[in-house]
Amino acid sequence: MQVDFSMENIRRCLCLECPVQRESRCVRDKKKIMLLITQQDLDSAMRMDTDRVPGVYCSTGRAICRDIDPHEECLCSGCEVWKEHILSESDVSDYFCIKKISR
Repeated sequence: MQVDFSMENIRRCLCLECPVQRESRCVRDKKKIMLLITQQDLDSAMRMDTDRVPGVYCSTGRAICRDIDPHEECLCSGCEVWKEHILSESDVSDYFCIKKISR
């Protein structure tokens, strides 16, 4: 399984909408940083490092925010990135944000 960490995948990723992350202060703070970068910088893609983006965990591994709620519903199976890369057949087919994946 190889999913690129790219602006295209960041835009299509459902992680930012996931109930698992809904109450996370860390995720809210990271969203604000992402918004600021995209509003102020035309080269925002160059500044979207994995430590700034609370998502695309199928590419980066486990979530960078530790205050997410694993008891909430996961949206991975409805994500276009998940479908495109047939992640249902991977070793970790759900909750990419919680389970460590090999890259």
